[in-house]
Amino acid sequence: MSTIEITPLNTKHREKIIEIITDGFQNYPLMKYFFGESHNQSLRYLSQLICDEASEDDKLLLGAFTDGNLQGIAYISLPCLPQNEENNNDTQSTPTSLEKEFATAVGEEALMRIEAYSNLKKQNKPSSPHFYINILGVNPQNQGKGIGRAILSHIHQMSEQHSDSHGVALDTQTEQNVGYYQRFGYSVSTTAELENVKNWFMFRSNPV
Repeated sequence: MSTIEITPLNTKHREKIIEIITDGFQNYPLMKYFFGESHNQSLRYLSQLICDEASEDDKLLLGAFTDGNLQGIAYISLPCLPQNEENNNDTQSTPTSLEKEFATAVGEEALMRIEAYSNLKKQNKPSSPHFYINILGVNPQNQGKGIGRAILSHIHQMSEQHSDSHGVALDTQTEQNVGYYQRFGYSVSTTAELENVKNWFMFRSNPV
């Protein structure tokens, strides 16, 4: 198999990032919860917002390349103390123009569901500083080829080398993914329901 290279992404990869997210998550339970039957088009709007927000200081978009082609992405939040996170949320309470465009595109009901998920995620995050994998997606045509494993390994290494991070957290909405992440050292911390969607919150501590 070709070598997998993990590197931060920039704006020139925007369309490919959107393609990987929309193709990889078009039938995902959480996206159906957010957007209902219109989730395919709304997922594209969400992908565009992710690309634009990835430039923030506490966010990072990583890409997995094989033979120069982007095949997988991870959208992660970098470690910060809980009180700092709360302060950041307070100072960013005014929606940006991009957030306003997103809100108009997907509608009020979808926004309320996204907010409910966001609040649930905050309630179930580890209390200590950590990396958080918000999205991990692989081109459906190249799943099962070690791309997800390579991305996870890279994030684990980032966490282990970070002076403040205690580990890596994530959440998933399918039981199949729970088993997948457990193979890489994650454990289920808590579970919670959003209407009929079950959420598993998982954490991998840095090796001692």
